[in-house]
Parts: sequence; C-alpha cells; structure tokens
Amino acid sequence: MRALELFKIERPLWAAREWADALSRFDDTQRRLAVEVASDNGWFDRAVFALKGPQEQRLYKLRFPLHHDDSIRREAARNALDPAWIAAEIRAESIFNPSARSPANAMGLMQVLPATGASVAKRIGLSGYGGAASLYDPDTNIAIGSAYLRQLMDKYNGQPYVTIAAYNAGPTPTARWQSQRPDFDPDFWIETISYKETREYVARVLAFSVIYDWRLNGDAATLSERMVGKIDTRRKPFTCPSVPVVTSGSR
Repeated sequence: MRALELFKIERPLWAAREWADALSRFDDTQRRLAVEVASDNGWFDRAVFALKGPQEQRLYKLRFPLHHDDSIRREAARNALDPAWIAAEIRAESIFNPSARSPANAMGLMQVLPATGASVAKRIGLSGYGGAASLYDPDTNIAIGSAYLRQLMDKYNGQPYVTIAAYNAGPTPTARWQSQRPDFDPDFWIETISYKETREYVARVLAFSVIYDWRLNGDAATLSERMVGKIDTRRKPFTCPSVPVVTSGSR
C-alpha cells in the first residue's frame, strides 16, 4: 500500500524501495498477485521487474500492457503507421508510464525530447500544445511521438528498422551506419549496429511489435515482414499459452 501511494504521488524511487522491501517477504503467489495489483493501478513496470522464471515470463498480458489504445489506433491511422509498432515503442521507452522522464530529459510515454516536441507540434499544428509539460499528457505525447515516427519513416524511405534505430540513436550515427552498409539485408544491418544499446533496442521494439500485433488484432505479421514495413501479408493467427495461476492450495 505504501509503495502504491508513493507511486501515485510520483515518488518512483521511494515507491520502488517500498516495493522491494515488501516483495522480499512474499512467496510466489503473493508476488504474482502484487504484480497484478500494481498493473491494475497503472504501475505496469512491476511486471517487467518482478515476474521470474519461464512460466511467469509467459504472462504476456502483464508483461506487455496495453493502455491508451484508442489514442494509439487514432494516431496510427492519422500517420499511416502500424499501431502495434507505436505500442511497442511505448513499451520499450516507458513501459506505459506517462510520467516517465529520462536523464536526457526525454519525457512521457514515447520519451519525447522537449525540442523535438515543440518542433513536431508546430509542424503538425497541434492545438493546445503548452510546452514541455504537455508531453506528460498521454494523448499529446502519442500524437507527437507518432508524428515524429512518420517524419523519420519518410526520411528513411519507409524502412522501419532504420527508423527505430534513428529514434533511439539520432540521425547522425544512423546516417553513418547507412553509408557504411548500404546494401546489407535488414537483419544483418541491425546486428552490425555499432551501438550495443541501439542494436538491442531495434531488436526489442521489433519483437515487442509482434506481441502487440497479437494483443491488438489476435494475429500478427511475421518479424521478417515487419522489418521492412509489410504488415498486411502473411499474417499468422496464434494463441499464447495460458499460465495457471498459482494458489496457496495448489502449491
């Protein structure tokens, strides 16, 4: 209870300490229930940090929350983007925490820098944009982040894997990687990105987008198709196996 209240008043470090202290005394059932309670209260990253082992890693709906999906779908349609990609970016950037702020001052769900936010808001004529603080508003952040993804997609000839790299690392290193390996296949290009953080980020967002495709639509485009921006072909239905909830009577 203390951890949740601290989270609600935006004291994340204090909240995490209270959470860790409580979980140190919990058994597996209590820990899993605590994750569900946290997720119900909008504290989604607890599933990422507290679920353990292969069985709990299959609790996809906890590990891959889906929030603000109306805004995601709307901005995806407005910018001709895959909504699963936008959701995957949010999961990678903030784990759906609208109050997230990075050491580099990236803000909100899609971790938009204030300068980028101001530039994109002006370009798309976003009414009501009131400066950097507006980036903590989920609708505003998703609108700006999605429009920025569209801007990058246009810059990089509609190639999602290059766009994702640029979203993370910026245009200068991305231009260098393009010039160094202009004819590489997408998967080799990704695996030879010289920044470890960006290399893993691109792979992570692409993988997340498959899961969010399933969460949004019940099926998913293959990863090889997603890398090059094809989402309307070779879609595969699948069912993620459910994991039985552990109860005190069945342990």
